[in-house]
Amino acid sequence: MGRTMRATRPRATRAAAWGTPDPRPRGRVWAVVLTAFLLGLAVSFLVGAWNGPDATQRRIAELEREDAERDVAQLGPLTDLARQTADRLSPVLAAMAQAAPADGSAPKTALTPEVVTGWRDVVTAAEKSYEQSPSAGNGINVARSGLRTAVQQLAAAVKAFEAALGQAEPRTLLALAGEQRTLALRTWSVAAVQLDVINIEAGKGHVHVQLSTGDSGALAPDDEAEGSGHR
Repeated sequence: MGRTMRATRPRATRAAAWGTPDPRPRGRVWAVVLTAFLLGLAVSFLVGAWNGPDATQRRIAELEREDAERDVAQLGPLTDLARQTADRLSPVLAAMAQAAPADGSAPKTALTPEVVTGWRDVVTAAEKSYEQSPSAGNGINVARSGLRTAVQQLAAAVKAFEAALGQAEPRTLLALAGEQRTLALRTWSVAAVQLDVINIEAGKGHVHVQLSTGDSGALAPDDEAEGSGHR
């Protein structure tokens, strides 16, 4: 007699036994969310690309205008300070040229402690007037830095003259002091040209604050009349 075959039910999966839902609907939800997110990014990009350049250009123009106004506000005081400094330093430079001629010849005037002390007082006061460096554009910064450096070099020249006092053979120190004076004049002349340029660009006309150059090799002012080119 043949063996009777008993039908068997398919075993339920563990997931079905535990009641886990079908993951496919959740996957579709995430797909929809991701698609919406990407569409939002695309729309934002297109809107920004449409409106961005105009807004950006307006902001750039606004910043440039603010910078120009700030520089113009600083240009007048800096120019006035340069004029005052030049007026105060000119007698000192002339006296230094007599004590240490640029051509290396013998001194034409005797060097005394009183004279050198007077030079130091004038130059020290000039140094203090350039201690402040407010934020500005490149043009203003270059001019102010050049003027400041020139005064600092002149202060170094004063120290060399002080060192020469009382020396039995001061020729070497006097020559060094004269070289420092020459460097100060050359540096000042470069800053003066820069100050002239930015005044012209600002519509204020030519400004000549050069110190007396003599044989220093400093840049001389142009031939344009003071204040010409004013807008």
